[in-house]
Amino acid sequence: MVFGVEPKQVELRVETLADIDATIDGLFKMYLERGQQELFEEMCPYFGILWPAGRVLAEMTVDLRDRVSAGASVLEVGCGLALPSLILAKLGLRPTAMDIHPDVPVFLERNCRENGLDALPCILADWSKWAGPERWDLVLASDVLYDKVQPQTLLSFLDRVVAPGGRALVADPGRGYWSGFLDDARMRGWSLSTKGLYGVNTCELRRV
Repeated sequence: MVFGVEPKQVELRVETLADIDATIDGLFKMYLERGQQELFEEMCPYFGILWPAGRVLAEMTVDLRDRVSAGASVLEVGCGLALPSLILAKLGLRPTAMDIHPDVPVFLERNCRENGLDALPCILADWSKWAGPERWDLVLASDVLYDKVQPQTLLSFLDRVVAPGGRALVADPGRGYWSGFLDDARMRGWSLSTKGLYGVNTCELRRV
């Protein structure tokens, strides 16, 4: 896959799940046989394919690189296959990826190796409950506003982890919680810059 346009282009090879539906069906059957149906939702491998919002966020990171200092710290939350992180690594940064699914580090390591990159730091955790002391200059997120509590959850998370003077970039495929997220962000004191790209909503958040 190629992201960006000349003269700024990044080419990546990304390993994904070959058949998401078959993988989900197989996992459900396994958990059902084990009597562990309650684990299925948490372990559902939605991370394993490239979603539209993630692709758009990846495209945006190519241009964003020119506005991020060489030593900037970057975090991608709910990273899935971590496409934006891989792009930034190709461009010379060393982002940290965060996701709750235990297979994410495996795919990240493979895709780093496939693209000739050193292994990237990966935090295996639920970002919505993250209470670590770290702060990042740039936080990236796509496809994380999937239920009614997520706008406030994400904003609380950003309040905790975006460093002073930092920013966040969020991409969403047009779910019903987007406008509420923007309203809540303004009320919390964020300055917003929004646009649509390939049918995906995006927002850059900065402190006023």
